[in-house]
Amino acid sequence: MRASFVIVNYNRKAELLETILRTRALTQNSPEFEIVIVDNASTDGSAEAVKAQYPDVVLIENPVNTGVPAWNLGFRRARGKYFIVLDDDSHVDSGLEDALAYMDVHSEVGILALNIISGPYTSLDWKWHDGQELVGFIGCGAIFRRSTYEEVGGYADWMFLYVNEWDLGLRVVDAGYQVRYFAGCQVIHRASAVNRSSKRLRVFVTRHELSIVYKYMSTDRMMYVWRVAFNNLKGIRQFNFRDTWYNILGMVEFIRHKKNLTYTPVSPLTQQLFLQLFEPARPVFAFLKRDLSSLLGPFKKQSRVLEASANQAKLE
Repeated sequence: MRASFVIVNYNRKAELLETILRTRALTQNSPEFEIVIVDNASTDGSAEAVKAQYPDVVLIENPVNTGVPAWNLGFRRARGKYFIVLDDDSHVDSGLEDALAYMDVHSEVGILALNIISGPYTSLDWKWHDGQELVGFIGCGAIFRRSTYEEVGGYADWMFLYVNEWDLGLRVVDAGYQVRYFAGCQVIHRASAVNRSSKRLRVFVTRHELSIVYKYMSTDRMMYVWRVAFNNLKGIRQFNFRDTWYNILGMVEFIRHKKNLTYTPVSPLTQQLFLQLFEPARPVFAFLKRDLSSLLGPFKKQSRVLEASANQAKLE
């Protein structure tokens, strides 16, 4: 089988049904594709609706909500050479065959990050360029090579939600594969408001960003832990005290959780690529230089204008 669409759902019945509808229309029910749904213990009738409307779709009913690691249940069941990873509220809009053909040719690519054109996080926001090597990717639209999954494994079971893609991408790169961006396959993230919480986002993001550098950095490990911690407090500059408090709660969660993490340092080359792309681990006070540059910008412009005028006066 060419590819399996693997989708995890939690209490988004309407969105899930739309994703299935759009995905079937895209593949025209070709036997080369299958749809695998993992329902994360939904209480809104999602599983029952899939059974009634799409009995040919593979449905896995997870008895408890395990968050992002539920995708691993779908990967184990999927039969495709490639796993097309989607959220319950995202769908491929165009370019799927081009992306799969790219994977066929480029065996060194373990994960292909697709072009997310809408939603809270987009490829444009992240300033990716076509063919760029990445580590993290946007989880609502990617292609995961089966053979890479069989070697590296799926999403980490200790990360319930958020930043999971950086952990998986880091392990994929360290195993000798590449995570690469493919602009030619567009994914629309409809971004349902259901199950989205600012507090949960900030707590999990901070906890997991700290956990990744603590678990995987092979050199200057604690320096990067402190960088991530301080960078997560920068919101206080905009007097965003609520999110800053949530970030602090995430740090507390990290301190409680870190004793359960097994230290598995990556190679220096993998760490170098990761640090080039992972903004929270950048120098803590780099933002002061940017702020200062922004504040002085108008004065520098005015100075250049006055200097040009003076030079012109001398010529006259």
